[in-house]
Amino acid sequence: MTKETLLSALGVEGLKVGNNNVAIPDERDASFIVGGPGETIQVGKVVKIELRDNAICLETTKGERFWFTYDLLLGMRIRAAEDTKAHGTGFSR
Repeated sequence: MTKETLLSALGVEGLKVGNNNVAIPDERDASFIVGGPGETIQVGKVVKIELRDNAICLETTKGERFWFTYDLLLGMRIRAAEDTKAHGTGFSR
């Protein structure tokens, strides 16, 4: 994926780029698929995206920071965040 394609997709999702950073709102859940020939990984629960000229940094809810070149970015999923309070623990009264 190119930086321009990513910026376009973020815009379609209504996410604004400010100072080369994108904050993912709490009500959204973002995941990215990255990799090359033979291996891909999913980086989930992304809360912040940092856009550099030649690389992207994905920061997760755990504070992990993953750096990739744009050509390794294969896809992105953004959806409404699941409401964990609505699901409970699985026990019923």
